[in-house]
Amino acid sequence: MNAALVLATQQFAEHPALEDPDIDEIFIVESPGRFRRLPYHQHKIVLLLAATRHSVERWRAEGRTVRHVRLDDDLSFAAGVGRLVEKHHPDGLAWMSATDRGVDERLHRLCDQLGLRSKTYPDNLFLTSEAESDRWFLEHSGARMEDFYRWQRRRTGILMEKGKPAGRRWNFDEDNRHPLPKVGLDIPAAPHEAPDQITREVMAEVERRFSDHPGRAADFWLPVAPESARAWLDHFVQERLLEFGRYEDAMAADEHVLFHSVISPLLNIGLLTVDEVIDSVSRHGEAPLASVEGFIRQVIGWREYMRGMYRAHPELEHVNALGLSRRLEGWWYTNDGVPAEVPRPVRTVLDRVHRWGYAHHIERLMVLSNWMLLQGYAPGEVNRWFLSLFVDAYDWVMVPNVMGMGQYADGGLVGTKPYISGGAYLQKMGSWWNSAQEAKDSAYTEAYWAFLDRHEEQLVGNPRLSLPLAQMRTRRGE
Repeated sequence: MNAALVLATQQFAEHPALEDPDIDEIFIVESPGRFRRLPYHQHKIVLLLAATRHSVERWRAEGRTVRHVRLDDDLSFAAGVGRLVEKHHPDGLAWMSATDRGVDERLHRLCDQLGLRSKTYPDNLFLTSEAESDRWFLEHSGARMEDFYRWQRRRTGILMEKGKPAGRRWNFDEDNRHPLPKVGLDIPAAPHEAPDQITREVMAEVERRFSDHPGRAADFWLPVAPESARAWLDHFVQERLLEFGRYEDAMAADEHVLFHSVISPLLNIGLLTVDEVIDSVSRHGEAPLASVEGFIRQVIGWREYMRGMYRAHPELEHVNALGLSRRLEGWWYTNDGVPAEVPRPVRTVLDRVHRWGYAHHIERLMVLSNWMLLQGYAPGEVNRWFLSLFVDAYDWVMVPNVMGMGQYADGGLVGTKPYISGGAYLQKMGSWWNSAQEAKDSAYTEAYWAFLDRHEEQLVGNPRLSLPLAQMRTRRGE
């Protein structure tokens, strides 16, 4: 008898174990220790547990044999697998290869300890196989995301017409940088999935067991099954894709979703597949090409580039090119006692992250990560915080995104420059202050110039920073 171990981050409607004739039983292990390795947002724990339990119910309804170690058993993950093996005596254990580093190795060691044969299925979280991605990064050392993205387009034929990019442009990024107009634009209501009985039970359990973690399980808002995830995607395509591209980088103090899809929490645990997402977005005939291309670039370009960089550069977990060492204060994790001098954009986005476990990409990069870098927080501290607070956060995506793009801790390996700004950019894209002058005089702007001054020697060789560094020198009277 052979069993398949299904991980919480792999809740595929068509998991390969379900089609494997060698598999007799499915093993599921919930481990409370896994959810205490970091102070994970309660919504992240609810999402993973509720998705897992919906899968268990669905598979059992289909007549499959599912062996389930629940949270109440209070076992470590390894002990949970060991109990199932001891009780049900499989000869071999199969699982889908995990994206985060080290998981497969630990499972292979566990199989050796338990005397089991092991077998892995390919990682289905991505469009690109591990081998294809690894080969590209090996052969294109130093290449940027745009190079990878064009390779993806050529390789897959997505948004291609007779070997040329649709619209005769690879990238419509210049069309995707508009702030929201003052009047005349209807913003759809933020999506919300009403929890069913299984999810409500998980919410209550998480609130009881993990009450010291950020967020409130009672506010959980996401779909937890493949069919509801598809409906969530369809709703985005019908209601928000049309304006997604134009306002992709826009911000608003009173809107936490705007025209974004919020599919990353679902895509990153297999409730949606990349193929489903691309197919759904590509078929929307009324959406402008700039919106379709901008969205697809995030999915097959940025997302898969981050995974490729994570695999190609394990050193990213420990880099600190600027030598930053400040510790994150406790209020980042509790949202209590936030100092009054913290600027309004940071306070506002921090509030919504604590409530929803989510902020869209420009708020993550240009509000939170920007401020953390300007304040000199240690990049490892910042990475730990993002991993803890965001419902879609896993090592493979956060390590290159935070350590590279967000904190410039790699010195320019992932991105070409530090993604920093003062108040003027934030005011342009989000109207956070009452006037442009107030933004110019804000703590954000002061911190921006101080950062350039402190790190001038380390940044002076970057051609993309030559103008702001020159402006900084003029400000200090040189």
